[in-house]
Amino acid sequence: MSKDEEIAMYKNMVKLYKFDFLTGLKTRYDFIKETKHKMQSQMFYLMMTDITGLHAVNRDPKKGYEFGDMLIKKVANDLKHIEYQWETYRLGGDEFMTILFEKPDIEIDSATSACVFSGDFLTLEEAIKAVDTLVTKKKILLDRRRK
Repeated sequence: MSKDEEIAMYKNMVKLYKFDFLTGLKTRYDFIKETKHKMQSQMFYLMMTDITGLHAVNRDPKKGYEFGDMLIKKVANDLKHIEYQWETYRLGGDEFMTILFEKPDIEIDSATSACVFSGDFLTLEEAIKAVDTLVTKKKILLDRRRK
């Protein structure tokens, strides 16, 4: 293997490690590292987005994982185009985190989102727990309305 081939292989490995293969977004590792750093010096809004019913879509024989992957890509693309979006990360599965300059007033199709202000928390872990709780409560309310 030539030196150029080794460099290209290394760059590809870094890209695969650093970016989600399906959406092209940065992953949980970068989210934690970068957002902890941001919390030390800047204020922002942290928005969690959870795709609604992805597991059911993936298990549906008429839709399946191919449709589920298209849904993940659609939600990721919608998040990338939020007006005040600073950075969006795919945490895994059906969860995304978006860092925003201003609080959004949006709804993402096929997803449930909630937002918290970083200045209200001492640590990133506290902010993540709070926004996750908000998303969970919204999903429970949506499920109750559907029944």
